[in-house]
Amino acid sequence: MLERRMHCEKTTAHPPEEIMRSQPLVFGPGGALLAAATIAAGSAEAEHWPAWRGPTGDGVSTESNLPVEWDTERNIAWKLPLPAWSGSTPIVWGDRIFLNVAIDDEDIELWCLDRDTGQPIWTRHLSGGNRRLRKQNMSSPSPVTDGEHVWVMTGTGILKAFDVDGNELWTRDIPASYGPFGLNWGYASSPLLHDGALFVQVLHGMRTDDPSYVLRIDAPSGETVWRVERPSLAVRESPDAYSTPALLEYDGTTEIVITGGDAVTGHDPETGRELWRADGLNPTRQRDYRIVASPLVRDGVIYAPTRVRP
Repeated sequence: MLERRMHCEKTTAHPPEEIMRSQPLVFGPGGALLAAATIAAGSAEAEHWPAWRGPTGDGVSTESNLPVEWDTERNIAWKLPLPAWSGSTPIVWGDRIFLNVAIDDEDIELWCLDRDTGQPIWTRHLSGGNRRLRKQNMSSPSPVTDGEHVWVMTGTGILKAFDVDGNELWTRDIPASYGPFGLNWGYASSPLLHDGALFVQVLHGMRTDDPSYVLRIDAPSGETVWRVERPSLAVRESPDAYSTPALLEYDGTTEIVITGGDAVTGHDPETGRELWRADGLNPTRQRDYRIVASPLVRDGVIYAPTRVRP
């Protein structure tokens, strides 16, 4: 049996040699995607980065010979101007990069880029209704891929699936099914892909009286497998969370970890049932305790960032 050890961290509320194909990707100032060059004596196949925080969900890469310093000119293999800011993570599989991109004050698109050159291979419309709220817009959720399909959520609640060649497979309008999102600063959570399903959290309360909830959506069809409400004692803005679910695996058991609304919870991926709860992220029940940073699991420890150290 796993001892669920919780570690709380403070975070703020308001994220000539031959060049290998392995290229760290960062968003630069002024809305640009930068590919940092990896220097090595030969070429090698790079690891995939299929989701927010990478293949293991903890932001750790197994790549070596990565540059530790770069700017807009040094150690840059290529750069691509973007139409606007984005808080999403570039998702990488093989020779392709997938981006959630805000185009203007209205539209959001999914872009597929060539990893070696940075040039667009295809673009697809995702949603209208883009808007900027302080430091983010409606392109903040990161895509996720299994190498054959790409799924992407937008801050407007549109969730779409494509194959890697850009053919649309299905679309969902989550607010149309379950009511408008009610976060103060807009929706920003990324879906978690596991075992043929997308796990989507909607933790809100500042601008709605509707309950927070978690969804399991069948990845091939887009159909809802289950929806469970996630109750909270949080008040005013504190129910709002911009975090992304994490995966906890131990002793043949799998759980979905959710943070926000003053609590950390573990859920059964088959049913959504809440298995346990740690209700200590906001011990004084402050009214503006929104949580932005996502949980991660490493070596049997769940790290659950909060707005201020409890």
